[in-house]
Amino acid sequence: MTEKLFLQTLKGKKTKQTPIWVMRQAGRYLKEYRQIRETQENFISFCLNPEKASTVTLQPITRFKFDAAIIFSDILLIPWAMNFNVRFKTGVGPLLDAIEKPNMFDKNCLKGLTEKLSPVSKAIELANLSLPETTTLIGFAGAPWTLITYIAEGGSSRDFKTARLWAWQHAKELDALLELITEATISFLSLQAASGVECLMLFDSWAGAVPAAHRDWLVTRPTSTIIKGVRKNGHQQPIIGFPKGFGDGLIRYAEESGVDAIGLDHETDPKWVDKNLPRNFPVQGNLDPLSLISAGPEMLRSIDYILESFHDRPHIFNLGHGITPSTPVENVQIMI
Repeated sequence: MTEKLFLQTLKGKKTKQTPIWVMRQAGRYLKEYRQIRETQENFISFCLNPEKASTVTLQPITRFKFDAAIIFSDILLIPWAMNFNVRFKTGVGPLLDAIEKPNMFDKNCLKGLTEKLSPVSKAIELANLSLPETTTLIGFAGAPWTLITYIAEGGSSRDFKTARLWAWQHAKELDALLELITEATISFLSLQAASGVECLMLFDSWAGAVPAAHRDWLVTRPTSTIIKGVRKNGHQQPIIGFPKGFGDGLIRYAEESGVDAIGLDHETDPKWVDKNLPRNFPVQGNLDPLSLISAGPEMLRSIDYILESFHDRPHIFNLGHGITPSTPVENVQIMI
């Protein structure tokens, strides 16, 4: 059987047809997703319900026939499993107990982590039973720096002041926390790889908040360590890195992180990427999610610009961040 289009691209082949999927493609913009979500008491229990998580993973594949499905989960499952009291409040988003300094943790927070996250493994197995043969299943985790921002701020943030101050004022303690989260991430990605995903993705959603002086320490080196750890555990699936907002840091990230492909945010010019990243290095992205709200001629021109920019580079079409809940479903089909 011919290798899947998505996996061919990640191995550096420029395919005749550009593969496509969408970040947060199983989500609130789909009525079938909302119907299942309403049956769950809270978001964590939803993510850890294998039957329902696998069902919503498949929903956008059934509707849109994307080239890849991403297992329904959340980047904050790792801090939840590390006992950081993660919960989700309607209308607010994720909440954690804010920590004043990064010196309150030790190896004990890693105990039982894979057991707590084992329902994700079961969801992967169930999803694989129903996925089309041509569809690639992606597993994922949040990158250490992004998880640290939530731990430091007690939730989402605009300027990540506490996390950034930790880097300047408590470097030794932050480095120890970084090491713990890196170890947890290796375990979680390895769990998913062993359960049957064919690709892994590392979401560093707030990489753009890292001062340039700390990029290697907080973003690139942890990514490299995670990839080496997953490989050491015997898993060879391609890994996509998504350091959102990283700007010119993408050049060094591509050279040193060890990722097989890079996801691009919508703030990054595709032509700059094509000029500055190594030839034949696979990329993913990077349409502005808000263009889908109206899906007018401007969106179509933007799609053309992205496809033209990567006309001779291995490229997976995607958004530059997650699809928004207010996106009309029919507009996703227009994009496709």
